[in-house]
Amino acid sequence: MDERDVDVKEGRDLTRYMWAGVIVLVVVMTLALVLAQGGVKSFGSRVHAKHILVRANLNDPVDRGRALELITDIRARLEKGETFSDLARKYSDDTFSKERGGDLGWHDKGAFETAFEEYVWRAEVGALSDILQTSYGFHVVVVMDRNLSEADAYEEDLQRRLREGNTASPETPAS
Repeated sequence: MDERDVDVKEGRDLTRYMWAGVIVLVVVMTLALVLAQGGVKSFGSRVHAKHILVRANLNDPVDRGRALELITDIRARLEKGETFSDLARKYSDDTFSKERGGDLGWHDKGAFETAFEEYVWRAEVGALSDILQTSYGFHVVVVMDRNLSEADAYEEDLQRRLREGNTASPETPAS
């Protein structure tokens, strides 16, 4: 009797195929669950912004004046309705975002220099900034979107309540 005849009579061991099918099924179900819940969530606060940077040597009054004049002109053109992305592609000195129309993408809290950082976390979404100065030069910024972690949202709510004079805890109804 041939060895192949024994396999046919006793039946083949299909457990490896069964386990491969189970693994594929688990992966597909996990992906479906993640997609159904709206994707992978970040635990930290993140901000999506775009900017136009005009670099300047801030220690050189002539270069500083040139850069400030250019960014002032760009901001005025934005206020008159010219598109942010067109002006960013033409004038921005930020090689990372220039070709994307000034779009910086999503960044975690703490990713930017102080003046820029403070603006992106307090500004109204969609509003055009005043001219901001960092060590790189001068910027105009628009915050596209912002996602706060639960801890940051809680802290922001507490700060808002303090400014308004309402010292009740967010969980405790005010009497």
